[in-house]
Amino acid sequence: MSYKQIKTPQEIDTLVSLIREIWPEVFIPIIGKAQVDYMLVHYQGKDIILSEIENGRQYFFIKYAGAPVGYFAYNLEEDYLYISKVYLKKEFRGKGLSTKVFDYFEETARASSKKKLFLRVNRKNKQAIDIYLHRGFVITESIDEPLGNFVLNDYCMEMPLARQA
Repeated sequence: MSYKQIKTPQEIDTLVSLIREIWPEVFIPIIGKAQVDYMLVHYQGKDIILSEIENGRQYFFIKYAGAPVGYFAYNLEEDYLYISKVYLKKEFRGKGLSTKVFDYFEETARASSKKKLFLRVNRKNKQAIDIYLHRGFVITESIDEPLGNFVLNDYCMEMPLARQA
């Protein structure tokens, strides 16, 4: 397993193809096809990703045997690392890859003197919530944020980073 930062237009095109494979399978059962279709354009579309990268968000492919099997995105805020996205193709879930990604987040946050990890997750995404709780995250807030004609029903979760000796 390795990571490859996404920077070029060609890499972003590959990312968008990966997103269009992963998102419907993950989110249609949770939020429905209409909202997924909307979010593929207005939340994870090419122009949105380009803008996020230009504004400091870092996107990476998760590669296995040299091929992209998932992706993640994060940015460094004043006192925390914000985990924006972590997604794997279905056949690569449950193999320990996300554990390694979260280890990477912790290492990156500590190296940047951040005090915690922070993320948002759909309140109906039980599988992800269970993974985050197991990892040591706690739910700090429940929010409802408008997105077009839809509403993002999320939990805010964070995990304090213990000081290393």
